[in-house]
Amino acid sequence: MIDRSPTILCVEDDLDTQEMLKILLSERGYECASAGTCSAALRLVREKKIALLVLDNSLPDGTGVELCQQVREFDKQLPIIFVSGSAHEIERFDALKSGANAFLTKPLIFDEFFALLDNYVPI
Repeated sequence: MIDRSPTILCVEDDLDTQEMLKILLSERGYECASAGTCSAALRLVREKKIALLVLDNSLPDGTGVELCQQVREFDKQLPIIFVSGSAHEIERFDALKSGANAFLTKPLIFDEFFALLDNYVPI
């Protein structure tokens, strides 16, 4: 039997941020998949066993809020954490209303980010 680490899908259109998250998550023992668009992320969520979704809100083909709503149509349990550069309260409200479990602003406070991950997806 293969013991696989939980896979976290990071939906982020900035390649540098994608790479940073991949490195940080793998150092903590998580597998990391990434997508730069809503459509690619939705396809991965439907095809792979994803343990947690990390979403940016600004994506080339839609918003994280729209993607969160689409995921919630078929998966009510998947933990979803928004990580956004916007500190506007309305964006946080919209994300949580769409079904997100948490909303963090960039730059990330890594202790807070990892505490959330460990709470939702213990290794």
